[in-house]
Amino acid sequence: MTDVEDLLVDDDDDTLTDLTPVIAALLRKPFLTEETEPDLYRQARLHENDLRQWFQAILGWRLKVSTFGRYVRLFKRRDRPPTDRSPLPSEHAGSPSKLALILLCLAAEQLWRRPEITFGDLQREVIRTCAAESSRGDLPAFNVVTQAGEPRARAEQHRRAFVEALELLQEWRIITCDGPLAATGTAAANDVVITCNPERLNDLLAAPAISQLQIDIGEPRTHIAKLCEDQQDLPKHVSENQRDLQRRHRALRTVIDDAVVVLDGVRSEARYLASPGGRRQALNATLTAGLTCIVRRDLWLTGDPDRRSTDLEFPQPRSLAGQAALLIVHWLNTDDSAAPLPVDAFQAVIEGAKADNAEWARSYRSTAALKTLTREAIAILVAAGVLTPTSDRPRLWTPTGAHAYWRVRVTAADPHDEQPLLADNLFDQQDGTSDQPQ
Repeated sequence: MTDVEDLLVDDDDDTLTDLTPVIAALLRKPFLTEETEPDLYRQARLHENDLRQWFQAILGWRLKVSTFGRYVRLFKRRDRPPTDRSPLPSEHAGSPSKLALILLCLAAEQLWRRPEITFGDLQREVIRTCAAESSRGDLPAFNVVTQAGEPRARAEQHRRAFVEALELLQEWRIITCDGPLAATGTAAANDVVITCNPERLNDLLAAPAISQLQIDIGEPRTHIAKLCEDQQDLPKHVSENQRDLQRRHRALRTVIDDAVVVLDGVRSEARYLASPGGRRQALNATLTAGLTCIVRRDLWLTGDPDRRSTDLEFPQPRSLAGQAALLIVHWLNTDDSAAPLPVDAFQAVIEGAKADNAEWARSYRSTAALKTLTREAIAILVAAGVLTPTSDRPRLWTPTGAHAYWRVRVTAADPHDEQPLLADNLFDQQDGTSDQPQ
């Protein structure tokens, strides 16, 4: 039996069991440093070969453990990368804006050329780059000083986005600063020295080197396909063993990396997971990664109760968007529709809840505000695998069937009760314990 087969079938290996915390941490944060996770880094160094072999054999992902740079990098690659996931500046921070992510890339480009630079010089270089490209529409305009005829809030927004971009690099320990970034905007802040670790910056990019790819800057819709070109379907002349390997890697990646996999029998990954051998291998992989699974004939749900391998939290009964998402789950359980649904259908559910309880979501009174709340609820359900986007024009979402594994109880307001509901909460328990998987 080969080493690869040993990894696939042996679920009693004590070494793999010991590596579960490291594997889960790398799935959650594919860039671990000694400063942030010293124990996990030492464990990864100690079992470097076992870790590298597991990720390569099970998921087809490359792992790098840098002794000199003192970091571990997992290069997660997907043929269809999720477009609804963004890097988070910190544990409980919201997703960064598109402008912040663009500025992050531009700042990284400058830091590659000048690993040590002041905040003011770095900001001026990025402003100069945007000024040269924004006239052609290749980059957004970026100004931190209010221009004539422009609102002051726009310059402030750009300043915050630039700081947000640098905070992401700082959070990942790509850069260090000799002063606080939060104090930017003052004259003294321009003299803050930013020092970049070139090796870490070089390994931040998981895709192949862009200089080696034929990318048309004017066709942004083709960029993802180009960056993932090495993950596309194999050509017809390859052997059947290579096809089996790609099918296995894709199937196990979806189980490890996605909350829900629909076993529709159409995609090769679904057919693989529906087979006895594929199911056994996927269960062994999730067990090693510290995950739990619910496997049904038409659906595969992967959960992480301890949140060691993901920052996804579902349900979220304490937030209004989370409550709106649960209302949609409740409606899906009663409606039982499998057809693609537009945003209006979901918004009608939320409007109906407000009509029954005017005190709920008091800050979302206007139609535009309700539409924003609906979009936030849909985003939560897409991340949790309850809905999947099926069309962009018009925007449509299809229930995956995962809603059937949740039971939501909504409390109705008593019209004779003079006490207002606490914290705009529609649900009967503040701690969310009433919303548990079936």
